[in-house]
Amino acid sequence: MECLNGSLDASGTSPLTLGRFREEGYWNMRLFDQTIGARATLRKIFAVGLETFSRLARAALIMTLTATMGGCLATSDRAAVPGTQLDAARVSGYEDIRFWGDEFTPAMEAGIRRQYGQVSKAALAGEPGSSTRKADFLAISGGGGDGAFAAGFLTGWTRSGLRPHFEVVTGVSTGALAAPFAFLGPQYDGVLKAVFTKYGDSDLVIDRGIFGLLGSSRYDTAPLKRLIEQYLTDDVVDAIAREYSKGRRLIVQTTNIDAQRPVIWDLSAIAASQQPDRRDLIVRVLLASSAIPVAFPPVRIRVNANGRTCDELHVDGGVTAQIFFAPPRIIFARFERAAFGGARERTLYVIRNGKLTPDYKPTEEATFPLATRSIATLTKYQGLSDLREVDRIARETNTRTLFTSIPSEFMKAARSEFDREYMGELFLVGQQMGLSGRAWHSGPPSAPASAL
Repeated sequence: MECLNGSLDASGTSPLTLGRFREEGYWNMRLFDQTIGARATLRKIFAVGLETFSRLARAALIMTLTATMGGCLATSDRAAVPGTQLDAARVSGYEDIRFWGDEFTPAMEAGIRRQYGQVSKAALAGEPGSSTRKADFLAISGGGGDGAFAAGFLTGWTRSGLRPHFEVVTGVSTGALAAPFAFLGPQYDGVLKAVFTKYGDSDLVIDRGIFGLLGSSRYDTAPLKRLIEQYLTDDVVDAIAREYSKGRRLIVQTTNIDAQRPVIWDLSAIAASQQPDRRDLIVRVLLASSAIPVAFPPVRIRVNANGRTCDELHVDGGVTAQIFFAPPRIIFARFERAAFGGARERTLYVIRNGKLTPDYKPTEEATFPLATRSIATLTKYQGLSDLREVDRIARETNTRTLFTSIPSEFMKAARSEFDREYMGELFLVGQQMGLSGRAWHSGPPSAPASAL
């Protein structure tokens, strides 16, 4: 072996080779002994390191095999659900509280039959808003700080006197944070206003800086979790549970990032379960639905898969769809005829927390500005595509769809993700639109430019 030392000189070659010792007159026993001694020392260090590495590797292998044999797959310090057991994973203590959002299953069918039985009883008892002849639905999209638009719109809608009593409310991402209070009705308009106008970036997240880039996210969302807990009190959870018994449903969406699939969570069923940890589970699901990948940390959901405890990893529901109404291939009329004796008149209202039109903005030719602008453009087109898909599913079920979005005339730009001044102004814009009663449109445009 020619090389005695692995360091490189400026030319990129190893300076301590036998050939160069001879050629440059370095051949003396003392230096040679020092070099050989250094080499022996390096060998010892390498041997110790190799032994340590081997012990760690063996330990990691044992942990992996143990987790795999136990029914879970070790991923970092997390025991993930094996792909073959995804459908078997359950949140311990709960039944029928969640479903895949991309398929219609027998469990969903049973859930709809149960719901319509509750609606029928509530309507017979004269419960306000319960009807076997008509049903109104509300879907609130994702959009980060633009969620202030939906909050303002709902409060203005209340003041107009035209706001319906929704049988089902769905929310994704920032829409999920608004959904519980939209579901409970006008008496919670003050909470909507506070949540979406009172708090800014520093109240919601902690910037981890460069350390965040080495971990799971740029920001720590502990403040956001505390804020959700502050407003989602036990009284709120109890109120949601009471509405569940009347056949009303509160639905939010997360993305199971391991499975790359949307997950639909029935928060009203969780609330009605009376499980001691129901409030904590709802908080975690809401936090997960708004967990913007890379920016916010993913949320672990503890599940049981065939008798073994594993952790699923959930992120922003907007990763798979920014708006959710119903899974594909669902036929509401069939269930309505069985429960009510005939199909109902159904209307779906969609609040899109974003503009449908393109926004012109000269982009700096640098990595971060280009990435930010590209993601914003991707999100705009995905949001419009999701709106068209929701409209298609609604039309297939003979449901009328009406939607509203941030008007193109609103030109103020946010200085950050949760710019309090920006959100306050956007709230007022939404409030005026909700109050006007003229903000609804049908037939989403085929492209952003078509919405101009």
